[in-house]
Amino acid sequence: MMPRFNQNGKGTYEFLTVAVTCLVLSAILLFIVINNNKHEKFQVFKYNAKTVGINAVNYNNETSEDIVYLYELINNKLVTNIKNNFSGSTYCDIYESKVVFDNDSKKVTLRCGEYLIYNQDVTAEDYDIYKVSDWSFDELNGDNVDTVKVYGLMKNGKNLLDGYYEEELFVKLVALNYGDKYSSLKDIAKNYDIDEKTAYRKRVLVD
Repeated sequence: MMPRFNQNGKGTYEFLTVAVTCLVLSAILLFIVINNNKHEKFQVFKYNAKTVGINAVNYNNETSEDIVYLYELINNKLVTNIKNNFSGSTYCDIYESKVVFDNDSKKVTLRCGEYLIYNQDVTAEDYDIYKVSDWSFDELNGDNVDTVKVYGLMKNGKNLLDGYYEEELFVKLVALNYGDKYSSLKDIAKNYDIDEKTAYRKRVLVD
């Protein structure tokens, strides 16, 4: 079958071939740009986690706490509120982000939106990055599921902290808001009801 020609004498098949080639090259270029951009965001994310880890170590040298949360570093002006570089309109989670100290071990966690650096050695040269779902009280099954016990501070049927938190953080927040005489779940239970739940989320390695 003979190809039809346009006014310039170029075959329609030839024209379509050029057009398709341009589209393919544009798609490849766009893929490269997007992936380079994601790589840069991951590098910034890792740098922010390292910054949190180093400042938490300095803070721990003075306080000797087992867990240092991002909100404590911000309150003590050791770091500023960290922008979520995956979404410029939000900040990283000040309660889930933390550094855990256990003897000589120092493990940093940084949660920014749906991305997570989880329990990584502060001194490591590189950090793994995960993509996570929101925490839910609906039970999840299968692989890559995290679970955690969380607590709510209840009085007259109302949660006074407007959220549920892991034990160490829960005790700190109750002491911060209702007096430092509260240093354990047992102390808190003398004056408040404590609602214990199990929270679930999916966590998948992406980098």
